[in-house]
Amino acid sequence: MAFTYQCPRCGTASRPYFSRAGAEGHGVRHRLRRHDGDYPVGERIQRIAWVSPVSRAAGWRPSGGDAVAAAVAGLLVVWSIWHAFTN
Repeated sequence: MAFTYQCPRCGTASRPYFSRAGAEGHGVRHRLRRHDGDYPVGERIQRIAWVSPVSRAAGWRPSGGDAVAAAVAGLLVVWSIWHAFTN
C-alpha cells in the first residue's frame, strides 16, 4: 500500500509514498511553503492502492532530489566500470 497527503484547501494530493512518514513529511513541507505553517482544515494522509509509475503514463514523476540521486548513482556505476578496466 502507498500513502498520499491531501490538502482540501488547495485541492491537491501528493505523489504516492511507500511509507506514511513520507506522506507526512510532504504535508509538513506543503504547510510551510503554501500555508505559512498553518494546518488546513480537513487535511489528511490517505492510504491508496499502489499503481506502478511504469504502468501509468501520467503517474509519478521524479522530484529534483530523485533525479540528482539517479545521476550520482549512474556516474558511480560508470566510474567503477572504468576503474575496473583501467587497473
